[in-house]
Amino acid sequence: MTDKMVNAQGLTEEEFLKQYDPDKYATSNPALAVDMLIFTLQDDEKVDATGTSPKHVEVLMIKRGDHPFMGKWALPGGFVTRNEDPADAALRELKEETGIDEVYMEQLYTWGAPGRDPRTHVVSISYMALVDGSKLKVSAGDDASDARWFKVNLEVVDEKRDVALNGYTLETDYRLVLSDGHQQLHGLIKAIKNVKNGVVKTGYKLLEAQGIAFDHAVIISYGLLQLRRKIWITPIALSIMPKYFTMEQFKGVYEAILGEKLAMDEFMDEILKTGMVTEATDEGGQCDSKGKLYRFNPHWDCSNVV
Repeated sequence: MTDKMVNAQGLTEEEFLKQYDPDKYATSNPALAVDMLIFTLQDDEKVDATGTSPKHVEVLMIKRGDHPFMGKWALPGGFVTRNEDPADAALRELKEETGIDEVYMEQLYTWGAPGRDPRTHVVSISYMALVDGSKLKVSAGDDASDARWFKVNLEVVDEKRDVALNGYTLETDYRLVLSDGHQQLHGLIKAIKNVKNGVVKTGYKLLEAQGIAFDHAVIISYGLLQLRRKIWITPIALSIMPKYFTMEQFKGVYEAILGEKLAMDEFMDEILKTGMVTEATDEGGQCDSKGKLYRFNPHWDCSNVV
């Protein structure tokens, strides 16, 4: 008599796995893909009243060289092969399509609505990174006919709130515009937040897309909104800063990501409150011509983030 557990067919786990057909669900399961959202900051051409160049957010896009959406612009990405970790697939596809290697990316969100890909039901895991674009050499490859940076502009064009007894529904329409100096791509996205009995559910719908493939206008919009939140609770913005920087330089990064001007006093209060940065007084670099220098606080603890 065996003490191993058996299923309804009388099989042990070892016996079950030995006779299991790995293709059993291959025709009914969704395909698995990855999409990479690589953001960077670039200086504007115009100089402001302080004599500095404001920055703006850019996102890396590839031009599709094959169907579907041939000739349209998309995020770098592709299918995960069998026995491949999705994170490894993301790095592989990014290198194959853009030539970029060794970029740290964090998992952002999983997109799986039927119909998002005309070929079949595709579930895509999206990854995001904020990088120093000046240190990366972008070159199109694999099934991408071109790869380039696009300036990102995301703004609210409509908002509607319906209040109910135990909560509310908030619908926000965003207009996404991507431009590279020669062409503009557009997307209209609806974000729906439903709050009921203390439970929050959020969804996104693609209402319109011009020049942007698949539902990637939604992914870009969602990623930028998440980046705007993350810069206040994680050191992600420090990934593109020099070792020592002024608070004015740091504020410029936040203004570019948030898409709005910030008052220095309020910004400093909020940043110092996070504990992510500290004055660089212990290494001989107390100030430069623009004021005190700061650096990442090596003692910062993410567990203290509310």
